[in-house]
Order: sequence, then C-alpha cells, then structure tokens
Amino acid sequence: MKVCLVCGNEIEESAWQCCFCGSQQQSLRGGGRGARERVRTVNVKTGLPPVEEALLRLEAALNSARQEGIRVVRVIHGWGSGGSEGKLREACRAYLSRKKTEGRISMLFRGEEYSRANTGVKELLDRYGDLRKGEKTDSGNPGITIVVL
Repeated sequence: MKVCLVCGNEIEESAWQCCFCGSQQQSLRGGGRGARERVRTVNVKTGLPPVEEALLRLEAALNSARQEGIRVVRVIHGWGSGGSEGKLREACRAYLSRKKTEGRISMLFRGEEYSRANTGVKELLDRYGDLRKGEKTDSGNPGITIVVL
C-alpha cells in the first residue's frame, strides 16, 4: 500500500488515481517513506482572531499534525495588510522560533525566504511533493511560514 499524495489515505501501490479524492498520483522518486508524508495547511488568521487565540490555534494544529504523523505544516498568518495581521505574523513567527530553539520544530522557512534558490527549500519541495502545488503563491510570500516538525 502507498499513501495518496493529496489526501493521505492508503491506496493500492499500483494506483494512478486516488479512489478517495480522485487526485492523480505521481511516481515517487526514490520511493522513500518521506516522499509519501502529507502536508497540512493551517490558516490561523481566519476570522482575524486576537493574537492569543491565533497562537492557541497554531499550537493545537502543530500538536495535532505531530500526533497524526504529518511532518510539514504550511502556516498562513497573513502579512499585515489588515492592520492586526502584522502583529499576528510577528507573534506566530516568534512562537515558531521559540519552538525551534526548544527542539520541537526541525526547520522553519519564512515565506520571504521560500524559494528554490534556497537549498533547504529545494530539498523540501523535492521530498514533499504536496508543497509544489502552492510553490508559485508561497514563494516570496510574507504571509506564510513553512514548518517542518
């Protein structure tokens, strides 16, 4: 069995299309386990919550992803155009930096640094194919942070 690159459900090894979500499957280079792991997107700015509430959402989302074996989380926190989003971005990034210092997060890529020119990002995109779908919108985007647990 292999894991669908989009929805994460187990599908037949030979399947070219997921029977759950209908997405076409690509062959995985190297066939390593890491290439099959899912990516989760978390939008902590939905509803423009106060910073404290957004940080609680972020913490819960990271804990949930970790428990479910998801290794990469795309955090959408906004970049500041709405007034309070700037505070939200800075608070989320400070929180994520602390978690990285504590060893709870392996890597962080801020949207501004998110580019194939960055060797770490290129390796991440190669390993986690789901990230390629948003590469054009995520690259250089100060409203996101990519987290590797």
